Amino acid sequence: MVGEPKQFWLLMMEINSYAKINLGLHILNKRQDEYHNIITVFQEIDFYDQISIEKSDDFIFETNVDWLDKKNNTCIQAFEATKEKFPNISNIKINLVKNIPTSAGLGGGSSNGTAVLKGMNELFTLKMSQDKLIELSKKISADSPFFVNGGLQVGEGTGGDLSPIESNLNGVYILLVMPDIKIDTKNAYKKCLLKDKTNIKFAGMLGELKNYDLSSELFYNDFEVYVFKTHPEIGKIKLKILDLGAQYASLSGSGSTVFGIFSNKQDALKAHQFFSLHFSAIVTSPKI
Repeated sequence: MVGEPKQFWLLMMEINSYAKINLGLHILNKRQDEYHNIITVFQEIDFYDQISIEKSDDFIFETNVDWLDKKNNTCIQAFEATKEKFPNISNIKINLVKNIPTSAGLGGGSSNGTAVLKGMNELFTLKMSQDKLIELSKKISADSPFFVNGGLQVGEGTGGDLSPIESNLNGVYILLVMPDIKIDTKNAYKKCLLKDKTNIKFAGMLGELKNYDLSSELFYNDFEVYVFKTHPEIGKIKLKILDLGAQYASLSGSGSTVFGIFSNKQDALKAHQFFSLHFSAIVTSPKI
């Protein structure tokens, strides 16, 4: 879940905007609206951007990075969607401190948009329910609804049909290896070879999660074939993570981030030490 906003006399909100990983991602088929039906397991992780929101006479957007579009991004889209629904509220000033890389499969942009929705809901006492926030977040991105509640959820449809599930990942350590490679998600969908996977069901993934059996083919990421073929170095990262002791490793989303799940902290830190010589890498944990 995007972090609960800290309130300063309802004049300013500070929010942690958390990243996610995908424990398996299957592309089931292409829809008539040109999107794709998928099934995936989202896990929120303790790696985040920081957002502050305050009331303002004029709309202002500030950030610490120069690569983000200052006129059209998910924070601005969230403000505009909320302003359209509640036209009498004032403008706001948004300050976004980015830590999550872009086009990396970690959902940073989607999370940022949802964080702004939640922050505005509190700042202006709009009293939108969780269901209302989820519905509004669908205007931002396919992944944005997940970040309303976060945690561990199965995503179906385009990813926004969500079913929360009980986590069995307490006490594990997650290594993120983030190569400086941008993956175009729309292009990745186009290039993935679709196979009929309509037999893959939520119940099967739930059963494997309860048994902590991430080795099951249910937790394979369909984007890996295309991404590893076009960027072999990313595939090598996955193999090396496994070689260094991870119980499970995978591309997250359409990449380029590869993550490994370790039961032993020392193994995770040793792997981090190896990868940090070549890539941006961190060790984090699931947000339960």
